[in-house]
Amino acid sequence: MRDELLLGIDLGTSSIKANAIDRHGRSLGIGTAPTPFRATADGVEMTPEDLFSAIGAAIAQLGELRNRIAGVGVSSMGETGTVIRPDGPGRLPLVAWHDGRGEEIAERLAAEFGPDDILRRTGRRARNVTSIAKLGWLRASGVELSGTWTGVAGLTLWRLTGALGQEHSLAATSGAFDPVAGRYDADILRAVGLDDIAWAPARRAGTVLGRVNEGGERWSGLRRGIPVTIAGHDHPVGVVGAGGERDEVIDSLGTGEPLVVSWSPEVGDPHPVLPGQPGDLTVTRWPGTERHMLLWETLRPGLAMSTLLGHLGLTRDDIEFAAIRVPADPIPVDQLLRMQEGDVPRHVLDLPAEVAWAGALEGYAAAAAAAEVGMRRLSGVTGRSLLIGGGLRSRRWIEAKMARAAWPLAMAAEREAVSRGAALLAGIAAGWWEAEDYPPADLIPMSEEAA
Repeated sequence: MRDELLLGIDLGTSSIKANAIDRHGRSLGIGTAPTPFRATADGVEMTPEDLFSAIGAAIAQLGELRNRIAGVGVSSMGETGTVIRPDGPGRLPLVAWHDGRGEEIAERLAAEFGPDDILRRTGRRARNVTSIAKLGWLRASGVELSGTWTGVAGLTLWRLTGALGQEHSLAATSGAFDPVAGRYDADILRAVGLDDIAWAPARRAGTVLGRVNEGGERWSGLRRGIPVTIAGHDHPVGVVGAGGERDEVIDSLGTGEPLVVSWSPEVGDPHPVLPGQPGDLTVTRWPGTERHMLLWETLRPGLAMSTLLGHLGLTRDDIEFAAIRVPADPIPVDQLLRMQEGDVPRHVLDLPAEVAWAGALEGYAAAAAAAEVGMRRLSGVTGRSLLIGGGLRSRRWIEAKMARAAWPLAMAAEREAVSRGAALLAGIAAGWWEAEDYPPADLIPMSEEAA
């Protein structure tokens, strides 16, 4: 039917979006709901029931468009998930990826395997944000963990279809998955006491993992029998939705700011390094393909800017407007990393509010520009730099990016890149197109050839 649509569900850290697109990749309706994380005595978490209620509310806002959906793709934040048993999800809390629990588990892994071996095995270093760090903390706290683990995208798949599944880029966020070999690492799972848990099998984005069943139809209002796929981790899926290409450096501006390039590793290759730059390089899958992505994901501007905003006593709209074209020296990256942890240096607070705001954005632009040089050297990517993500709403941030552009620069016109990308990957499951043969995304050129 020519009037059929695709649904992309984006399970983000702060909000959930349900985006219905047509065969030209254009959005015809978006439903939203807050992600129901809440602070508890233990940390930041939510329940599966609250998550389902929020997803259902977002889908319900599409109204009659739900009757035209021909396929569903689900993308999500990484790491957060639960175990599913034959009678449904267990009673585990869905612990937020940014929650502080699990640091001791990450330290134990790093000490037992060594940082180089962890990188070789999993494409990322041992960190407390991984699924196994949170699970190890729960097990050490006496929580029963029997069942099959899957992330919140897999939990949504189960709610719609009754099937269990996972996708490679999301499996990689577990901290125990080899993204090149495509399998979970039994030695790492055994080391943290999680070898008795089953892990939902990882499949390529666009694979039909299940079809909406009777219960899923009652819950969501979507037609029974339509295919559902897991599109992947939100950063890679956002690249797809924004129109990112394999010969570009994609800079995703938002709560986190990963830099993404296409990457071609072989099994057993040493993990790539970015000399002189802080933070992490991680290897993950380019959604819908057998290719890989390399991500530098050290920067978390949303955390630092929210911390700074809390000290300034202004609204975000007011400070953004006030900081336009305000000259400011970039805040050094080590101080930005402190701000991401909630510690704003005194000298920053002593600056006029608009200068402090502009200085932080200049600092993030400078840090990303320096890392981009190394990313290009590692990958051989020579194409333009493409800016994507919600941070494109910040005019002052864009000013800082344009001032440092060393390659042709473009900006994605698509502001809902993750949910659009999830819907495009649903189109593979629905048989509308092959991977990477998607309707084009609109881009806005911002600079000419490098100076």
